[in-house]
This record gives sequence, structure tokens and C-alpha cells, in this order.
Amino acid sequence: MSDIVLVSQNLPASIEDLAKFILIGQEKLVAVKAQIRAISKLELARDVMEQKLEESRMLSEALLDAQVKFGEFTKALPTARGFASNHQNINNTSHQCNVLQSNLQCEPETKEQVITKLGFNKDQVHRFETLASNKDVVEQVKAEARENEDIPTRSRVLQLVKEKNKLQKPDIDSDFRYHATRSINEAISHASAVQVNPERLACWFESLKDQEEQNFQLLMIDDAVQNLQIIKAYLTKQKGR
Repeated sequence: MSDIVLVSQNLPASIEDLAKFILIGQEKLVAVKAQIRAISKLELARDVMEQKLEESRMLSEALLDAQVKFGEFTKALPTARGFASNHQNINNTSHQCNVLQSNLQCEPETKEQVITKLGFNKDQVHRFETLASNKDVVEQVKAEARENEDIPTRSRVLQLVKEKNKLQKPDIDSDFRYHATRSINEAISHASAVQVNPERLACWFESLKDQEEQNFQLLMIDDAVQNLQIIKAYLTKQKGR
């Protein structure tokens, strides 16, 4: 465990070594969790349980960090053209060069072929890339777990990311309903709330500059009357059902 925690502070530089770190770390975490279950059943000393829980938490954090870094690497991989055809681009980008340095002499491979060779599938890598795109949520989950003396999990991160994206995504249907309701209510309330009397009408008429503006106002009134008639007819029909 100490080796894994140590490496989490200085994660492997190559994608191949990082893949091994993740795969071995996941097996290690499964084993530690099994030990925790056994300790709980046997009701061993509390300090032993606390030690294993801390080990599990630190290992989980290390794995999250590794998956974030792996996701950063795979996001930079070419999806179809392969590595050899991108040799010039890789030389121009030190980060990508470090990621793919062991593949420069290989035959061109797709991203899917590379991740399969590393021991993962598309869905797993998609989740890693989601973590890489939401580092703030990863840190939030790690902090949350420390505070609650719990184990940070990737599933918790993905859950919070989903909730965040849902909040950021505009709800088109709700937005339409809001504006439609507001506009109809305003059309009715504005027309009914205005005080119409000779004095006000005289002031309003004096504000009209010329014949053209008077004609424009007549057109606006016709439209307003038509809209109110449509609203009234619809409401009367629905009310009568």
C-alpha cells in the first residue's frame, strides 16, 4: 500500500505504466475492502479497522488521481489516423510526445486499439476522460470522503458530474412554458390594468407626432385586440369542456 500511496504523489509518466498502476491498484483496493469486511465480521480491534479504512481511502484517492491523468492522456490520442502519421504533431507537443513516446515506431493504431492493448475498453476510458474534465469534482469528492471518514469513489464523482451537467443544461421545455405563461399573463394584465379615460386619451393623442405614427398605433391596437380575442376564445372553449 505504501508503494501505491507514494506513487500517487508522483504518478507514472507513460501511459503504459499508468495503465499498470490503475489495474494493479484496483485489484489492491478490492483486496483491502475484503480485509475490511473480514475485520468487521471478526470484530477485531478498532485501531486495526481504522488503519485499513485509511489505507483504503488513500488508495482510492491515488486511483482517482491516476484515472484523471490517464484520461488526460487518452483525450490527446488520435482517434483514427494513428501514431505514425502524427509523428510531426507529436514532436511539436512535448506533452503528447511523453504520452506516446513508446508508440512512435509502431504501425498506425486507432485510439480504441491502443486502449484495448492497455487493458481497458471504451466505456472505462470515457469515464476516465470524464474525471479528467472535472478535476474540481474529483477534489470535492476526495475532500467529502476525508470529512466523512469514507472512501472516495469514481461512481460518486460521475454522479456529481451528471448532476452538475443537468443544472448547466438549459431545460428548453420548462423555459418555453415559463415565457409562454408570462407573456400571455402580461398581455391580459397590461390591457386590463390601464386606466382609459378622455383625459388620458387626449394626452396620449398629443404625444403622437404625425399621421404615420397614428396609423402605426392603429395597427398595434388591431393586433392587441386580435390577440386578446384569441386568448378569450381559447379560455372560453377550455372552460366549457
